[in-house]
Amino acid sequence: RRGGGRASMEHKDAGNRFFKEQRWAEAVGEYTKGLADDGLAPDTRGILLSNRSQCRLKLEDWQAAFDDADACLKLLPEHTKSLFRRAVASERLWKKAEGLR
Repeated sequence: RRGGGRASMEHKDAGNRFFKEQRWAEAVGEYTKGLADDGLAPDTRGILLSNRSQCRLKLEDWQAAFDDADACLKLLPEHTKSLFRRAVASERLWKKAEGLR
């Protein structure tokens, strides 16, 4: 069965609760557990990736935030939040690279 298994949706909901509490690392963990379900529908997988990307931005983990947003956009090419998140992460990565020169 394709879609979101109950366990995946429970992890998404738990991640969302941690997100609202600004507990970014815990939210990342829950979204990651939700992504472990190979049977997820592309839209559900994309939303989990996008949510995890936002948490990683908050944690200033720029490369991981970029990678998650990019992965979401492969599934949901017009996902506006992920376009923005990828752009923010890209800018931060560029600034970091410039600082190393």
